[in-house]
Order: sequence, then C-alpha cells, then structure tokens
Amino acid sequence: SITEDIKMKMTKIVSMIGTGAAIALFSFGAQANLLTNGTFEADNAFAGAVPCTPNGCTGWEAFESVFTKRTVDQFNNFGPVSHDTGGVNSLQMFGPFQLNPNAAGAFQVVDGIGPGAYQAEAWAMNWAPDTFTNIGILQLSFWDGAGATGNNLLQVEVTLDSTTNPLAQDISLAPQDGADISDWTQLLIDANAPAGTVSAKVFMLHIQTDPVSGGSLFWDDVSLTQVPVPAAVWLFGSGLLGLVGVARRRKS
Repeated sequence: SITEDIKMKMTKIVSMIGTGAAIALFSFGAQANLLTNGTFEADNAFAGAVPCTPNGCTGWEAFESVFTKRTVDQFNNFGPVSHDTGGVNSLQMFGPFQLNPNAAGAFQVVDGIGPGAYQAEAWAMNWAPDTFTNIGILQLSFWDGAGATGNNLLQVEVTLDSTTNPLAQDISLAPQDGADISDWTQLLIDANAPAGTVSAKVFMLHIQTDPVSGGSLFWDDVSLTQVPVPAAVWLFGSGLLGLVGVARRRKS
C-alpha cells in the first residue's frame, strides 16, 4: 500500500541520518591540525633546551625566553616534559626577569582561513621550584589580510591564572614535576571566523609574576582545527526533500 511504502522510505531516511551522524562524529575527531609542529617534536632539544629566538622554533615565531625542552635536562631530569603520548619535547617559556617587558611568547600564522567555526587547543603546565603562579594566555585571532595583517576581525583568549582571573582554569600553586598527565591543564577556544577572514593567528603568552625568580610555563599539543558542518545535517535536509518528492508523486 501507499502508506506502507512511505513508511519504508522514511525508515531508509532515518537510517541514512543515523549513518551520517556517525560519519560526522568520525570526521570531527579526525580533523587535521592546521598548525606546523604543534607538538614541538620537530626540534631536537638534545640533553636540555634549544632556544627558539630570534628565528622561532620550527613553524613558530618567538620572543624573549622561549625554548624547546627535552625530558632529560640540566634541571635534575624532573619528568617527562611532554603532554603528547610518546613525545619528549615541549615548549618552555620563562623570565625574562625584568619588570618591563615582563612577558615571553610564541605565535604562528595560518593563511587560507575562511569564515566558519574553528577550535584552538593547547595544554599548559605551570612548573617552577617556586611557590608562585605564572600567567599563561592562549589567544586566537582572525584577520582580513594574509599573514595576519590588515584588520583584526575577532580576537578570543583564555587565561591560565589561578589567582586573579575569574575565568581562569585553576592550577596548583605547588611545584609540578611534569611526571603525571594531571600536571597539564587544557586551554580551549571555540570561535567563529567572521566573513572576510583570510588568515588566523594562534598566540601563546607567558606573563611572569615575579621579576626576580621568573618562573616557567610549558606548552604542548597546540592545535587549530576547523569544525566541519555535520554530514547528518546535509543528509537530513536531502532526506526531507526526498520525502516531499515521494508525497507529491503519490498525490499526483
């Protein structure tokens, strides 16, 4: 009958929608990192640290005291300095032991970015033999010119600071040795690139809170990914259109 035929077609559509949702979830999890050397494993830190200034680590531009840090170093081999599974390197920022400027940082620009949803992620660890905190900032900005030039269309940031910022993700004031995955704190930004966007900049900043001791902040597994439109949305729309077409043909 016509009714049974329509039910069967609706069952097929629902099945297609379910398959599409699974595809969407899989594609979201498999999105490629748009950044170069987000795990900082491209630079061999040997037995200690390799400075990233003045030319920056591979793929990154850096300023002040920024290094790639390896597990075995001159500071008593204090732990596996990597959030990345199987990794041995991370990015270390410290100092620069003065009041002005009192920050170190690294950034990377990605061209060919269009409007849409993006996610920036980084893992940070506040490590120092001192009992004070360091402020870490992850920032994502979108620009209407190549190379992050022209107009800054949108800028979003999240702060790692357990003392002053109400939006901060809390970290321990006690020294962290990097030996446990729990030593690392996730920083996450979800943002929509406005119309006219052609490039993006991911910026990591360390602000010291003590001009004498300086302190250290580590970064690892930094990524920028585009959030895809779920395939289920497109399949759902095409399924509805197909159902309408079936109904019209039966009516005629």
